[in-house]
Amino acid sequence: MTQEFLRTVADHLEADGELDIQTAGFTKCRFPVLAKRYVIRDGEVLHADLSSPEPIDE
Repeated sequence: MTQEFLRTVADHLEADGELDIQTAGFTKCRFPVLAKRYVIRDGEVLHADLSSPEPIDE
């Protein structure tokens, strides 16, 4: 569902525009355990799980 929504948002960005979204949440504990990053670039939705050091695609 998130990817579908972000693809819709991508259609409304200016040419060469970029949107970077970072989120953090938790499940039944006090410390963030869910962290994600989405980047919309050139009409494409890129995704990274921030629990690992892997960079998002350039």
